[in-house]
Amino acid sequence: MPPALALLLLAGLSARGGWGCLQCDRSVQEALSQLRVTVVPGRFHEEQLRARAQALLLGMEGPFFRDYALNAFVGKAEVDLLDHVASLIKNQVSNLKTNALKDRPLLEELVSLRENAIQELKKVLISYELKACDPESCHLLKDEVLDCLHCLKISPNCIKKKDCFVDRQHRVALQYEKMSENALIRALPGIIISIFLALLALGVIVVSAITYRENRKLLLQ
Repeated sequence: MPPALALLLLAGLSARGGWGCLQCDRSVQEALSQLRVTVVPGRFHEEQLRARAQALLLGMEGPFFRDYALNAFVGKAEVDLLDHVASLIKNQVSNLKTNALKDRPLLEELVSLRENAIQELKKVLISYELKACDPESCHLLKDEVLDCLHCLKISPNCIKKKDCFVDRQHRVALQYEKMSENALIRALPGIIISIFLALLALGVIVVSAITYRENRKLLLQ
């Protein structure tokens, strides 16, 4: 990463109140980290459940939200809308820290926390893309939006129609029909071999049955 970009990133992460595509928001990361360090060790008695909870929270602290924003959408969002998502997550984390849930019920709540965060983040990402993809509403975008890849505030730009939503998302393989056709072509040799072997096995069974009957007749004569 270039030094100038690194300085900008650090400045953004240390800004009061925090901001970002969740993984860029220092306050969100700290809340998730505290939940993982202070709550998980004491409230999970089963090692397997504890490991799952640790992995879930570590993923949320890592590139999970960034990858979601980039793989499913264009990876840009309006900052003020993201602040709402960050506040929602921190409130849920506070509730989890103060309640008495343990083991599986607590793990279920952690899963719900991640699902809720995804759904709220999805709304923000869709909101930006809807505006940026529409020539009539593109000019209504805020002066600055957040680039989720670099955690930097940038000027918004209009998106070509062909690059919007499903049409641009070859990375996440949303072209279901094409995928099905390709998968069928790749699987065809295996299907043919399986059918041939099944017919061969059936032939062996039939021949064995006929031979057995003939031998039995000879023995009974």
